Amino acid sequence: MTFLRAVWTLLHLRGFRRLFLARITSSFSDGVFQVALASHVLFNPEKAADARSIALAFAVVLLPYSVLGPFVGVLLDRWNRRRVLVVSQLIRVVAMVGVAALVMSPDTGILFFALVLLVFSVNRFILAGLASAMPHVVSRDRLVSANSVAPTCGSIAYLLGGAVGTGVRALGASDLVVVLTAATGVLCASWTASRLPFIGPDDTSDAPALRDLAGSVLSGIVEAVVQGPHRARLLLVLVFVTRLPFGFFLLQSLLLFRGPFEHGHGALGFTIAAVGAAVGFSLAAFITPWLAPRLGPVPYAARMLALGALVCVALGLLLTPWAIIVIGFVVSFTSQCVKITVDSLMQTHVPDHLLGRAFSAYDVVYNAGMVAAAALGALLLPPSGLVWWPLIGFAVIYGATATLLPRQWARVGRLDDARTLG
Repeated sequence: MTFLRAVWTLLHLRGFRRLFLARITSSFSDGVFQVALASHVLFNPEKAADARSIALAFAVVLLPYSVLGPFVGVLLDRWNRRRVLVVSQLIRVVAMVGVAALVMSPDTGILFFALVLLVFSVNRFILAGLASAMPHVVSRDRLVSANSVAPTCGSIAYLLGGAVGTGVRALGASDLVVVLTAATGVLCASWTASRLPFIGPDDTSDAPALRDLAGSVLSGIVEAVVQGPHRARLLLVLVFVTRLPFGFFLLQSLLLFRGPFEHGHGALGFTIAAVGAAVGFSLAAFITPWLAPRLGPVPYAARMLALGALVCVALGLLLTPWAIIVIGFVVSFTSQCVKITVDSLMQTHVPDHLLGRAFSAYDVVYNAGMVAAAALGALLLPPSGLVWWPLIGFAVIYGATATLLPRQWARVGRLDDARTLG
């Protein structure tokens, strides 16, 4: 009821209402578009995409977040954010229309992936722009509620878009119709963004010159990693290590549901697995704020990793659709529990003057871990995905990390304390 009350209160604010609508329409369209992408690349029997093609699709989706992430915030501090949102959405409409033309082609070539890459790259500006606009449409005392309501409702809209796209596809519509439906939604999102009030930036005097942008951002990230505490470096390693099983398992699940599990399951089975993973992510957001303070952040993260190890060992040898769905739920839950814990530990132990750059490095590592996992899976998994050893390997990774983490955390803590005293 508290969440619904917050939604009701915030929607009475005209600026927030328009920003909220811009986010909802954009996220809904993303969900529809990704259904078309999955249908065309992953579950199209005529394409028969192999593990490497699927890994390439993962890279196309995630690399913009890894490569562009550190630069987006700096650019949004220079450019008119409302104009960025409007133009970015229009660029996405044009790219989606290009994708719609190419889905009728018998081959999924470089131009197809280039246009999809453009769609997701521009989306990085949109998400960051929507987040940075929030202080301009709500008062400071309502920021916490607004920052909870908007992303949560955006995620719900994304899932609804995926459901609508799946329904349209199930009714016999082609990928072309699904992509054009997504493009129409993005066009609506662009119009909604044009109705926003002024959303910044207020002052661009401290923003670096464009010619110095790449050097300043990269040197800032390096400085944050080198000068930051040892704890932060351990946390970056922890994030990368825990993303590897998640990304590898996602690729294996795709191969299983479009191969050995296709009869009676297929795309529907993978959709159920994806919903289970989404529930795991959401449950972590409820459990972690309540349980982590009681156990302590590091012991809590170690216990979650141990839970992941236990479930992978218990169900990994079964290799049935429902075992994979349950493992996906647990892997998503434990990964998100660790991520939330890492977020709070970074905020606690990294000095404020390095925090922004440290989180830029964190953003790169977080998404690069997923890309690395997909690439590793493309090299090691058979076309069917029907092997049990990766799940036992996940259990070993989770178990070893859970065992070593408390000891390593104590060690880097002593190093940080010694450096502070020195």
